[in-house]
Amino acid sequence: MESHMTVRDVLLPEFVGASESDTVQASARLLLEERANHLVVLRGNDPVGLVSVRRLLQQYVDGDAADTTLGDVMTDEYETITPDISVSAAADRFVGASRPLLVMDNGTLIGLLTERDLLTAPHSEPSDDTIFVEEKGSNPTPIDEATADQGICEACGAFTRTLTVTDGRSLCSDCQDV
Repeated sequence: MESHMTVRDVLLPEFVGASESDTVQASARLLLEERANHLVVLRGNDPVGLVSVRRLLQQYVDGDAADTTLGDVMTDEYETITPDISVSAAADRFVGASRPLLVMDNGTLIGLLTERDLLTAPHSEPSDDTIFVEEKGSNPTPIDEATADQGICEACGAFTRTLTVTDGRSLCSDCQDV
């Protein structure tokens, strides 16, 4: 059974946005408060750039955070997609890329799609190639064979290629020992 889920089905229509003239310091605080990893730089309502937590941290390390604006550090190299494309087509866009995709609907930014959004999206009904993992005292958990060993750790939230079900939770190797 093939899934016909679209980006609209998995998109969380929330993103953190700020103006080009906002300082790196204020923007870093905003990302911390919102617990986000990326910030969309806006000119009015239009996206003009993207800034990652990593880029903001680099400004602090370099000692340039106080007077630097988002316009100085943003990248204008980002990709946009529409909400009606398939989830698998969106996933293909992440191959070799490290930035989230801006989801645009009729010229309006409606959300920011990350790899994590795709990995944690609800899945369709189990298909014929789904295997079930059962632990003592728990209900069977469907896991697709293609992704049985990769995904998001339920303890730390990290993506890992070596996920193991322990006590009913999918955990990375670091969190299994905790």
